Amino acid sequence: MNAIKVTLSAYSDAHKFIWKEGIIKLIKVPLLLTLAYFPFMFLTAYFLAGYIVSFFQDLLGTFVSEGGGIESFLKIIVFFLFAVLSFITYRSVVLFFYSFSIDKITDRVEISVIGKKVECERTPKELIMRMIVMAFITILGTITLLLFEFFANFIPLIGGLLALIFVIPCQIYLTGIGFIDPYLDRVGLSGAESFRVMRKHFFTIMLFSLFGGLILLIPIIGWLLGPTYSIVAGIIIALGIDNESKVVS
Repeated sequence: MNAIKVTLSAYSDAHKFIWKEGIIKLIKVPLLLTLAYFPFMFLTAYFLAGYIVSFFQDLLGTFVSEGGGIESFLKIIVFFLFAVLSFITYRSVVLFFYSFSIDKITDRVEISVIGKKVECERTPKELIMRMIVMAFITILGTITLLLFEFFANFIPLIGGLLALIFVIPCQIYLTGIGFIDPYLDRVGLSGAESFRVMRKHFFTIMLFSLFGGLILLIPIIGWLLGPTYSIVAGIIIALGIDNESKVVS
């Protein structure tokens, strides 16, 4: 229940900060890049599907005839796989778009929540590298979980069920940590310390990420504003996690 309460409160506060505290004015460029993401990926997937299938046509010769049904089927499969990968990486890529504005957003949230801003001594390069590492971990974790699910399905009945119960929450959690970690980095936690702290709040981060994913299901508006809400809500949740970890310490 506490995880649900924290998540709903964070997104409610995020809505206030975005529209009433003027954060929306700080993120015009990231919003434009976010808006361009899906058309760009759609065109890339379309042309990439044709290129890959043409490449294999040269290798397989007459097996895949030009303009035939097999060629069209393979193009659809390649396009679909690339589209799925684009959606999986969407939030991580958008987080990179916001990397140049996230310190300004965090300053605004900190002043409103705790009355002061935390002094951070990080260069833009360090911030971007941390986000790239987190995105890499997220994508690698996703692939690992998919492979785990694939091999678990070879165990009749119980294997597939256990894989489903294990994979989905872990995948949602992995997607969410990218929005929590930048603030933990800001307050001086190393990568290992950040992961250890976030692991203690698995269910909160999982529900936070799930809620952000549900916003993304709203066409156009959700795609455009969903990551913005997740970034601000993630900062708010990370503030709470950092304060709690200091009290425990």
